[in-house]
Amino acid sequence: MKVLHVNTIDTGGAAIAAKRLHLLLLENGVDSKILFLQRSGKANIPEAYYLEDQFKSAQFKNRKRLNQIYNRRKTFYKPGVYFNGPESLFDISLHPLFNWADVIHLHWVVKMLDWKKVFAHKDKAFVWTLHDMNPFTGGEHYKTGYNGEFSKVSKQNIALKKNAIKGSNLKVVCPSIWLSELAKSSEVFKDKEVLVIRNPIDDAVFKPLHTYLHKSDGVPSIDKKNILFVAENPHDERKGFQLLLKALENIDPERYRLSVLGNKKFVESIFPRAFFYGTVHDEDQLVELYNQADLFVIPSLEDNLPNTVSEALLCGTPVIGMAIGGIKEIVENGIDGVLSETKEGLKQAIEEGLEKHFVRQLICNHARLKLNKAALLNQFKELYNSFKNQ
Repeated sequence: MKVLHVNTIDTGGAAIAAKRLHLLLLENGVDSKILFLQRSGKANIPEAYYLEDQFKSAQFKNRKRLNQIYNRRKTFYKPGVYFNGPESLFDISLHPLFNWADVIHLHWVVKMLDWKKVFAHKDKAFVWTLHDMNPFTGGEHYKTGYNGEFSKVSKQNIALKKNAIKGSNLKVVCPSIWLSELAKSSEVFKDKEVLVIRNPIDDAVFKPLHTYLHKSDGVPSIDKKNILFVAENPHDERKGFQLLLKALENIDPERYRLSVLGNKKFVESIFPRAFFYGTVHDEDQLVELYNQADLFVIPSLEDNLPNTVSEALLCGTPVIGMAIGGIKEIVENGIDGVLSETKEGLKQAIEEGLEKHFVRQLICNHARLKLNKAALLNQFKELYNSFKNQ
């Protein structure tokens, strides 16, 4: 079985999930390759290929710039709205790996996938792991922050998508039940098979470290509790950044210290007393930071199942956040963390987390049951092999 993973960029949450699955398949004898649109210069991935290598440098830059304009040509009058359509000036079906593969496994392919061109290949088998709503909407990635600005264009895009995948051999994967139910009820994927398979994470890497297991002994810490927060894009309303700010304003700062991962320039002036670690790519450092944290806070108002939540739980770090999307499917309230049903309740959830004595090893054990790497790998292998029987 030859599997080709496709993702637009080689950094970010979707790329991390795609890369982890790709590497896991390679480790277990599956012939897997991964294709990106362009390289960031930060990733070092075996069997990784880049569409940009088919072009000369200047030619690719011009094509990429034109592609951005082409993608937003119908919505240019509101550039601040995050909206991506189903068309691209790039064509992955022209890449040699497209013909090589038995299964094309799509991930986050915004501005890289041209639906008409790619799904015209009715002899190909496709798997698509959804990392947000964009594949089955008219262009928005989530509902939060989108107010139907492009309703006419959206209807056109949905019609284009439906026609493009008609008769195609496509199966859809969602990491959360929440996203799968939305996909099943969508106009685009209502006639396709939709499965729930979580993104595999290496629990031999993400695990409680012996140095920090004392946090589970039930003895109150005399030090401030360490709250870990990821702030890659605080301007995204969906991420709940302002909600977190409001909650923390009303909690005694002597009770906690705040550690922030992500783009330092965005939040340094807002959290002057925080400890900033910048964007961390090294997994060993991430594991250390999760283990140092007493709480991992994720105030998202709408989300699938973020890698960060799964990583924190595997490290035994309790999760504090909103009871939404895939987060409430994996966090057992009161055992693995504290979840709030309302925006106003986030402050109380954080305070409860600061008071509560969580058992790190128990949290890790729960996460390992839900994120069993071997079981998830077998689900993907069974999915790939299912195309042989058609």
